[in-house]
Amino acid sequence: MEQPFLHVETEGVSLNAAVESALKQLSCTRADVDIEVLQRPSSCLFGFFGKRPARVYVRICDRGIVARQVVSRLLLLSGLNAEAELLPTTNQIDLNLISDESSLLIGRYGQTLDALQTLTSTLVDRQTTERTPILIDVDGFHKRRQAFLQRLAARLTHKVRISGKPASTPPLVLSERRVLHALFNLEHDLETCSKRRDGRRKIIVVQPRG
Repeated sequence: MEQPFLHVETEGVSLNAAVESALKQLSCTRADVDIEVLQRPSSCLFGFFGKRPARVYVRICDRGIVARQVVSRLLLLSGLNAEAELLPTTNQIDLNLISDESSLLIGRYGQTLDALQTLTSTLVDRQTTERTPILIDVDGFHKRRQAFLQRLAARLTHKVRISGKPASTPPLVLSERRVLHALFNLEHDLETCSKRRDGRRKIIVVQPRG
């Protein structure tokens, strides 16, 4: 379903004026959009009744810009005061949220930020055919968590190999469990599974007996 904040229909005394009006409303550049000319400017019959304006339909097509617009609208609807900044990257779409309420955006155990990223990715996938991964971060939270997850994986790997007994992680959000599953999959002598406890899930690491 198309979202009104991702496209707009505008008029102007010329095609260029109509397009510039649309770009201003969408906060993007010509490279980010598809433009459809609905009506070219012209004089009416015999010059009466003034001129007919140009009319265009402009739709954002760049996945990064769509992601920025979507997360900005979600923040607005949620009543969270933050600005979404699109960072220049190559392998993924990085959106940095600038806010004085970073703790509210992150949420307990990162649940709010994880939910925001999941919902944003789902909505953007409906608007674009491209599937470049989207990462939403606040105050470097994801970078710190990535470093934590790598240390956690190394510590649990060592613990299980030394003791031969299962070890478990603390409760984690879905995106972080996926990261850990991928890290443990690199260790061919270990296996993992998820277990729910107190409404949240953690990962159990075991060393199968051969």
